[in-house]
Amino acid sequence: MATETYEVLVIGSGVNGGFTAYQAARQGRKVLVVERAEPGVEPAASWASAGGVRRQGRDAAEVPLAIEAIERWRTLEEELDVDLSYRRDGNLKLAESDADAETLAAFVREQNANGLADVRMVDRAEALEIVPGLNDRVIAGSYSAEDGHANPPATTRAAARAAQRHGAMYRNGVRVSALVLDGERVIGVRTADGEEIHAEETVLAAGVWSQAIAGSIGLRLPIQTLALQMLLSTPGPAVLKPVIGSVSRALSLKQLPGGEFFLGGGWLGDASDDLSGYTMRSESVEGNWAAATGLLPAVGEQRITSKWCGLEARAIDDIPFIGRVPGIDGLTLALGFSGHGFAISPAVGRAVADLIADNDVPELDGLSPARMSSWSAEEIERFVKEPPANTKVLAG
Repeated sequence: MATETYEVLVIGSGVNGGFTAYQAARQGRKVLVVERAEPGVEPAASWASAGGVRRQGRDAAEVPLAIEAIERWRTLEEELDVDLSYRRDGNLKLAESDADAETLAAFVREQNANGLADVRMVDRAEALEIVPGLNDRVIAGSYSAEDGHANPPATTRAAARAAQRHGAMYRNGVRVSALVLDGERVIGVRTADGEEIHAEETVLAAGVWSQAIAGSIGLRLPIQTLALQMLLSTPGPAVLKPVIGSVSRALSLKQLPGGEFFLGGGWLGDASDDLSGYTMRSESVEGNWAAATGLLPAVGEQRITSKWCGLEARAIDDIPFIGRVPGIDGLTLALGFSGHGFAISPAVGRAVADLIADNDVPELDGLSPARMSSWSAEEIERFVKEPPANTKVLAG
């Protein structure tokens, strides 16, 4: 069998892999995406994501991509020629005590210093204008009118279709067993069927499944697997436009166009050992529901209809690894998005495509995999093997 050769090989068709393939194909490059299943299906993070499209609350290293992405989202449905259920209805983070309000004031100052001038404090009266029906304890909030939310599976599949329209090839149901090295250069992959696929540039964007693939060349990634929970309610009257959360609650709450409340916030389930699925935790379901109904009592008039988890790769410092791996030519990482990669995915795809085309991409400097050397092998091993057993890890 002749070995296939491509200019760009993307491992993983999640939303960030999909946008990378799309951008590289638009540049006229010969692109292949290999995917263990299909784009945007269970239990991948791009299928399960809460779908927030926000800039506020970002690490400073992510802000350039977040600013770029939010502008891209304005016209992304037209660009991809599909309804992504994108709503630019704002993001409101609430304070329920004086201490919370002080925390939010510092948070707003930090956001403004990072260049997000629209993020501002609101008092209780304005918070109630934005979201009527909040509990009696809310005293203030931080608000960004520019933020919003969209449909992650629809966006993931739209990116894949757009990439294919521009000539990218997709091979679904292909499991990568190893990266192939020639000296110190990755020249492609070997599949579980023993086939080799070669490429000038290989992008590893396989989420939690990236660890085993990277390990085939002795690269231990400082990422751990989290099963992040989502809940969906029965539809109710339209009472909530922005995405809301609270300083003191692990909660990301939105209301979908059909009236359903969609709850996230970092509550955990348990991933299966083979990363093919998950089990829910009853205490997480109950805790997430209580957090939502306590903040917005109208949620309590509904009931839970669906619950699920997505398998998310959390980086050791909670920001992604995007860029080339020092000492290994031909390999670029786009992984470890830590529960907040969906919103920035259009900008990530553009940046990675430019990087592997040998363009200067300074907005990736703070996200470079070179920082993996900051942790010892023992620290990385401890992080990988001892994921948190408690809930409330990441606030969506």
